[in-house]
Amino acid sequence: MKPEALSQGKGIFITKNFGQIDPTEHLVVQKYLNKPHLIDEYKYDFRVYVLVTNVQPLRIFWYKDGLARFATEKYKLKAFNNPFIHLTNYAINKDNENFQSDDNKDAATGHKRSLKAIFLQLKREGFDIDDIQREMRDIIVKTLISVQQDLVHHYRTSQPSDLYSNMCFEILGFDIIIDNKGKPWLLEVNHAPSFNCDTALDANVKKNLLIDTFKILNCTLKEKNHINSVLKNIHEQRMIGINKSN
Repeated sequence: MKPEALSQGKGIFITKNFGQIDPTEHLVVQKYLNKPHLIDEYKYDFRVYVLVTNVQPLRIFWYKDGLARFATEKYKLKAFNNPFIHLTNYAINKDNENFQSDDNKDAATGHKRSLKAIFLQLKREGFDIDDIQREMRDIIVKTLISVQQDLVHHYRTSQPSDLYSNMCFEILGFDIIIDNKGKPWLLEVNHAPSFNCDTALDANVKKNLLIDTFKILNCTLKEKNHINSVLKNIHEQRMIGINKSN
């Protein structure tokens, strides 16, 4: 159970009893994944970064690296009231005395690791990484397809005269967990993922993510002048058409 207006793991609770649920409260409800894949007996999930540069046509970029966030107490299915066992949110686990940080930019140990390091670990355990990445890709694509029509509507409403449908962009944070058989499951999508850089890993992943984002967006003076020139020509042609009709 996750409250509607909170973030960073605040207010989340697990229950088997409907009597614990306030029927007047707005909550996001998910079935608990009780057999997650564990590393060193700890539960973890992936933070995957996705850039959307266009909604019609839908244009999506999946960043090559990301984060793996670990719980800070060893996994057991009971003790549902212990967030350090069941929740992987960094904002919660960093305050646990058990939290360990790897100071290397390609962190392969500790309670926050690089996505690449986890894929190597999974490969050593015999999982097919290509299959896992393909299923993660499907999750990303299908999730965005499911909301594409709403995105298009909101975009057209706010930018009716946009020529190239690319005046806006957004970096999304997909939280994905895998079960003990290696199947990925979507936990949630964050429309405002944190860009705080508390560790060398954060700085390496997030700064390069932003650099690559602006390279893809091509936010250059040359591109701006080109678009302004095209818009000017369209405006002049419309004015000529109006004068002729008059």
